[in-house]
Amino acid sequence: MSHENHEHSSRRARMMSSLYSYSSCVADSRPGSARGIAAGTAASLLGMGIEHLDRNSEDSLRLTDEELDPTLSSGESHGRSKDHRTKEEKEQGHFMDRFMERLLRHTIAEDSAESEQLSSRINDPSRSGKPQLSFRIFASNMKQLSAQMGTFFRLQYGLIHVLTWRKPTKTLTCLVVYTAVCCWPHLVVAFPLLFLLFGVIIPAHLYRHPFQRPEILPVKKRGESFLDFLNKSDDHSVVLDLLNEPKEGFSDTQSINSSSTSVSYASTPLTLSSASEKTTPEELRKKDKSKYVKSQVSMLMNMRDLQNLTTDILEAMEQAKQLSTNIVGFKDERLTTFVFYVTIAVTSVVLLLGKYIPWRAIFIFSGWAGLILCHPNTKKYLVGFGNAKSSKATEKKEPKQLFLDTFDSRSIIVDDEPEVRVVEIYELQARNILRRKWKPHAYSKRLFDWKDPVRVAGKLPHGVDNLSKVLPPPEWKYDFGYANNWHIDIEPQNFLWQRGIDMQHLECPSDETEGWIYDKLPADDDISTEFRRRRLFRECFRYARPVPRFSVGT
Repeated sequence: MSHENHEHSSRRARMMSSLYSYSSCVADSRPGSARGIAAGTAASLLGMGIEHLDRNSEDSLRLTDEELDPTLSSGESHGRSKDHRTKEEKEQGHFMDRFMERLLRHTIAEDSAESEQLSSRINDPSRSGKPQLSFRIFASNMKQLSAQMGTFFRLQYGLIHVLTWRKPTKTLTCLVVYTAVCCWPHLVVAFPLLFLLFGVIIPAHLYRHPFQRPEILPVKKRGESFLDFLNKSDDHSVVLDLLNEPKEGFSDTQSINSSSTSVSYASTPLTLSSASEKTTPEELRKKDKSKYVKSQVSMLMNMRDLQNLTTDILEAMEQAKQLSTNIVGFKDERLTTFVFYVTIAVTSVVLLLGKYIPWRAIFIFSGWAGLILCHPNTKKYLVGFGNAKSSKATEKKEPKQLFLDTFDSRSIIVDDEPEVRVVEIYELQARNILRRKWKPHAYSKRLFDWKDPVRVAGKLPHGVDNLSKVLPPPEWKYDFGYANNWHIDIEPQNFLWQRGIDMQHLECPSDETEGWIYDKLPADDDISTEFRRRRLFRECFRYARPVPRFSVGT
């Protein structure tokens, strides 16, 4: 059985080798033609298949370096071992890279600049550690990236609105800011700090600790803005004309290689030497097909690079979200408060003393210092500094921790009072008009008076049978230490009057001491069940809302 498998593998390898030789000869004899490109593609696939068969052959006997002919010179053995390592490194490469490398070898001349450019890009060491092209990952990255590009698109359209004076207030504000930056360059540093304060930290604090805003009745807009009146025009901006100008050139329905004409236009002026050269149509077609192969290979490489770029962008966005949530999202109240104070101090220094600070020198020196630190010769000093620092930490036997993990400033006291609200529930009891005993019905959120929509529809109110099942609103908690600390409203007339509830069919007896509100049913209605209810209330607390999840780009 093993012998038959060996013969079958050998026969298959010989057949693939003969096909590989034939297709390689065709590709070499017809470079640039359609048949040559097809033969080169087939030769590339067959060559990779032959390598796969040789690598997976279990019956082949491989010699080690010690078993080689000892008469080989050291130079030859070194060259072979080097070639062997190079072959192994190539075998470990991506399938698409190896396929494109072989395809270039069979379709584009090796001495051409295009082949050298594409080969250097394929063999770039910085690309070897990246994932190979996967349309699943590519589509997933594009889907996630498109979902997080909202901010960039809003910025794009906002810039168009500013340039076209769509909203005059924005345009004038941008002009004032631009003038201020030109007059005082230190505002370039102050504006990001102000955005951090009023656009990130303060909104995050207001989200976790919202103010008790009074209810304001909405009022319709009256009159017209003065800026809108000045900006009123029957025409639109010239920027919109430039943006909406139709693009000249070929449309989607036009073909570049049109067969309706045989006239060709030169992109450069003809010279005497170029006119004397005889270029046949066959050579032109070969050059066009060679360019087509190059464009397709470049497209595949660009797709892979774009896939890895989108992966890096998504990872950077996720890290930015986590960093924003941990530092300025009040997840740690003391840390965010410390960042808030530091930002206020730095902003004050920049605004008050900014004109006395040599900003040009700071930016010049910081740029030079950053690039010098990126120089390869400074790496050994940075690594030595890091090793010395880690060795000191090891001697002290202190685990390496981040600043966010070790930060604890006792001087920052966060003692905001909790937000207090009152929740209420109605205890409903029912009885038959022919009996005098009241029976508990439910604890409901509805007053269930005569005009209640549920009661008008002839349905019973929804509720629970026990107060322990009444839960506080989301993000809120009841007062600690009391399981059923509910209070009875013994003066129901006040809350009925405050809420403007019609008491035509409700009755509060003067001798009632338990806060019950009874039905006062019309005498002509055929109703056999009546209800009474009383209001129960208790306090609930909220120290802060959940930490906001910052989104980058949405």
